[in-house]
Amino acid sequence: MDDVLVIGSILIIDDENINAETMMDILEDVNYHVVLAANANQAKIIIKDQSFDLVMMDVWMPGQDGMSLLEEWTQADFSTPIVMMSGHAEHQDVVKAIKFGAVDFLKKPLHDFLPLIRKILSEQVLEKSRYNVNNIEFNVPLKEARNIFEVQYFNHHLKENNHNIAKVAAFAGLERTTLYRKLKDLGIDKK
Repeated sequence: MDDVLVIGSILIIDDENINAETMMDILEDVNYHVVLAANANQAKIIIKDQSFDLVMMDVWMPGQDGMSLLEEWTQADFSTPIVMMSGHAEHQDVVKAIKFGAVDFLKKPLHDFLPLIRKILSEQVLEKSRYNVNNIEFNVPLKEARNIFEVQYFNHHLKENNHNIAKVAAFAGLERTTLYRKLKDLGIDKK
């Protein structure tokens, strides 16, 4: 398990254990590192000690609700993208969440949420990869530097080879299925 490449770190804040654990299982199956918090207080403690690439937070929780925590973090210039979730949200809740800084709002029960997670995290990698590979800051975590490099590497070779997956796979020394999975995990459009 130590040899598995973790492709992103996600904090899930949800008081519904079954929902949170199901999401964690799905995300960990595709190599995301996931930490669970059952309420806003736990999340605040966790955030002090760890950094995350994404936060997924339920709106309705005992104690401080997700919407007020979202507003609190936004006012404190919290820069990690936050996706809000709810099974009972009204249209005004969605609008309010986006206004407070959420990058998206998902309706529970969640179905097929991985493409959204990949899109959000790949946008972060692309944003961070605007630097030339020669100018990568060396004080970023290794996995982040590796993701930045891999996005640039594969985008370059896809462009050079007219998006011919077979040629890129052969050049990179990968099986095509492995390359497809890697491109999907990095959020790279194969076309």
